[in-house]
Amino acid sequence: MDLDSLQQAVQGASGARRLNAKNAPTLECTLTCPRCGHVSLETMPTNACQYFHACAGCTTLLRPLPGDCCVYCSFGSVPCPSVQNDRQCGG
Repeated sequence: MDLDSLQQAVQGASGARRLNAKNAPTLECTLTCPRCGHVSLETMPTNACQYFHACAGCTTLLRPLPGDCCVYCSFGSVPCPSVQNDRQCGG
């Protein structure tokens, strides 16, 4: 796999539906802080939306952008499980 392919796989496409081979949602998500660029690997909950996330790099409290249901949809490499499954967000 070349570097560009690897970066695309890590970053994901904004708003893209990501399902694994069993049609289960991807639960691992890379969150990137828009303020300091800190990157953290998080496991997304399947039963609720996460509205807040404190950045470990700069302590900024991340909140969803307008139109997004959670911090994963706004700052993550993949959207939340509800969006991946074409459902309304569970929040």
